[in-house]
Amino acid sequence: MEKLMEEFETKMFLDGKSERTVEVYSNSVKEFFKWFYDSYGNVEYKKLYRENILEYKSYLKNIKKSSHSGNNLCPKSINSKLSALICFNELMEPDNIVVSKRDLIKIQAEIVSPTSITKKEIEEFRQIVLQSEGCAAKRNFAIVTILAYAGLRISECLNLRKADICLESNQLKISAGKGEKARIVIVNSKIVSAVKEYQKTDHMESEWLFHNSRGERLNQTTINRVFKLCCPEGYDITPHTLRHFYAINAVSSGIFTIPEIANQMGHSSIKTTMRYMNPNLEEIRKKVEQL
Repeated sequence: MEKLMEEFETKMFLDGKSERTVEVYSNSVKEFFKWFYDSYGNVEYKKLYRENILEYKSYLKNIKKSSHSGNNLCPKSINSKLSALICFNELMEPDNIVVSKRDLIKIQAEIVSPTSITKKEIEEFRQIVLQSEGCAAKRNFAIVTILAYAGLRISECLNLRKADICLESNQLKISAGKGEKARIVIVNSKIVSAVKEYQKTDHMESEWLFHNSRGERLNQTTINRVFKLCCPEGYDITPHTLRHFYAINAVSSGIFTIPEIANQMGHSSIKTTMRYMNPNLEEIRKKVEQL
């Protein structure tokens, strides 16, 4: 199985998939094979069967729980796992197509869960990260600050090189955003201060702005662990939650136009940006009471 997964990862790279996509798809396919052997015992895997795909999809919809929330998987998570299998099928068994985009769960694109996190809660979370033990606290604080106040995707943040940031002009250069699009992001003084303080403690020779103790680019799994450890009980803060927060915070300020926010966030369509514009649930409640 290890050899099969190595071959799959190699083919994904050759197919032009990003490092992050390769990692996510590889983990999802491994999850499928774990389910396969847990379900069918020591039966040798030979090829994908439509029947297995349908049973796995049912398992994802009705049985599998989110490790983060403990609830059933949302349609987006299920589709991500199925997309990995679609890729595996196309690259590894092109003459045996048994799963396709038709199997993805249809989602009404305009509906996104309203942002429920407040600025006060974000600031509390940032402070907890800063006060956490260990030499990586300032690094993690800078990452969280960038995510919350620049709206970067977590992959974009971790892909920043030291040459990509110019604190004198308050700019970050995103060299390869989603769809391989480059852009310049203007950052505020919170980010500048956080990065400067982190850089004072960073004595490692590395091209990456955020790296591990060996100078290698920081893995997203490490940051996910930081969020899990530092997130206060009852809060639901993830790297993507901070991207939502940035969007709603920017539009609520009344300072930015929607096109400006779209540019900052790296959206090619304003419609995509609008999906992040859902107001805070508490704000909705207040407005409903005023009707």
